[in-house]
Amino acid sequence: MYASRQDIEAIYGARHLETLVPADVDIDVAVSRAITAAAAMIDPYLRKRYRLPLPVIPAIIQQCAIDLACWQLAPAADRMSEEIEKRAKIRIAFLTALADGKVDIAELEAAQISIGGGPNSAETDSGAAFFTDERRWPTGGGLL
Repeated sequence: MYASRQDIEAIYGARHLETLVPADVDIDVAVSRAITAAAAMIDPYLRKRYRLPLPVIPAIIQQCAIDLACWQLAPAADRMSEEIEKRAKIRIAFLTALADGKVDIAELEAAQISIGGGPNSAETDSGAAFFTDERRWPTGGGLL
């Protein structure tokens, strides 16, 4: 998960969630499902450039999850504000640019280098890593 209910409330307040969820719906269940749906939307974009799960959750990815979760919670016309829809579109545009390599996230670039890095390694677009470090085999060909 890239965000939690507490993260949403820290930015937009508990009242914001209450306005998005109908009174006859369990708010905890609704928010949990919306956060899960937001993560499911984000993962395909991230997977194009990064190995999942991410070693760190950058603030911009957390904000994407928060705004997409709020968008998921407000599908009805009476709950969908222009601001919620605008934020969701901005986040999706960012994720598209990220997947296309037009923008970078410094925290993830640094983490990716430290995971597979080294002068004798290479990584493919699919995330597969290849290493050319010298292999050491015991004398006689047995296993270590």
